[in-house]
Amino acid sequence: MSNPNKNKNLASLTIIVGLLLPIFLPAFIMIALVNFMPNEITHSGIMSLFILSIALFIIAGIFTKVLSLVGLTEQKIVELGFLGFVISVLTSFISIVVGYYWMKTLHFTSVELSTIGILIIAAITTIVLTALIKILEKL
Repeated sequence: MSNPNKNKNLASLTIIVGLLLPIFLPAFIMIALVNFMPNEITHSGIMSLFILSIALFIIAGIFTKVLSLVGLTEQKIVELGFLGFVISVLTSFISIVVGYYWMKTLHFTSVELSTIGILIIAAITTIVLTALIKILEKL
């Protein structure tokens, strides 16, 4: 017999990870990489990284809304199969890169990232989020 408390704990953990990790993942990645790439990532504090992550999440939501307005809804992306998967991954990557440059141009962030730094962070974030979505879909 399975333990019902174990199932509840797993469900709770899945919900928390599914909600919080996509929002704060870029900040966690920047915190982890700042020691390895000190010239590419400069920030005034940990809070600035978390604020940037929240802003990037909001910008990704705006990108998703724009895609749905032009006809690429989530249902359509699923119907497209592999092409839909590629579109989803590229949209995630581009929203992080473009979002950071918008924030930087409008002086809404104190985080300074080099071109290589933002590309690395966007790539790692996209890969981890894609893997997270696939794992959560199977649960």
